[in-house]
Amino acid sequence: MIAGVGPALIDYIHLIDEYPERGGNAIVMWTKKFAGGAGANVIYGLSKYGIECSFYSTIGRDEDAEFFRRSMEGIYLKLKVTHERTGRVDIYVDRQGERTFFVHPNASGILELDMDCEDFKMNDYFYLDPFPSRESLKLHIEVARKAKEFSKEVILSMSYPYVKMGFDSLKGLLRYTDIVITSKAEFDLLDVEIDDVLKFVDLFVLTMGRDGAMALTGNSEFYHPAYRVKVVDTTGAGDSFAVGFLYCYLKGYDVETCLKIGNFVAGYSVQKYGARNIPSLNEVECEISHNDKDV
Repeated sequence: MIAGVGPALIDYIHLIDEYPERGGNAIVMWTKKFAGGAGANVIYGLSKYGIECSFYSTIGRDEDAEFFRRSMEGIYLKLKVTHERTGRVDIYVDRQGERTFFVHPNASGILELDMDCEDFKMNDYFYLDPFPSRESLKLHIEVARKAKEFSKEVILSMSYPYVKMGFDSLKGLLRYTDIVITSKAEFDLLDVEIDDVLKFVDLFVLTMGRDGAMALTGNSEFYHPAYRVKVVDTTGAGDSFAVGFLYCYLKGYDVETCLKIGNFVAGYSVQKYGARNIPSLNEVECEISHNDKDV
């Protein structure tokens, strides 16, 4: 079983034609509501592929909370109410598929997780996704430390909220981490070398958008190109990559296949709006069996 530990969020996606200049305005052509939170998206996707999953977070008492719960059907949930309102993200997407996020932390900014020893015993992997809270890193260090006490594997989504803290701050978490997944844009903000991260972790996975993805260990490097698709919305592209990559990783496939399917699922996702558009398990299994072509 894999556990997600991250924010429970609701995404409100607003389509605009283009971003205005500062102080200007843009017309919102439509708004759609989706369950979100990067870690929640990954756990949702893995559960759809038959992986046994759990998710730990904080939530509100509002209708958005029930919307989120319904979206995670079939997943073992421990969601503690810490605020009247559930965390919300307003995402503005332009015609080129680029997006900008505005986060309302609400419950996801008040961290009082309900986790005990049984939770660490029952889960084999822990996927950590930053909360929009100053206490997020401290909480994840404690979760990761506890997971290692039970000899469990820790996977870190090293996204913007953490890289902006600086590498020295992250070392306390990396020492308990086995796998790091991050984007090139986010990693570049750390201003360190990949080898600096590999001093702490066993596997470093770097997504590069249209340039594909790579994975590195202490003595090996792997690469797979991105799939050529028409991009509609890049929201959740990294989450979808993680779904494909981790599905193959948990099933014991080699790193090249993990990268290939990570790119395949991400390529599928960006052709639609929202962060939870993934191909069927049958499509994934067919792609695993195919030789690389038309990517």
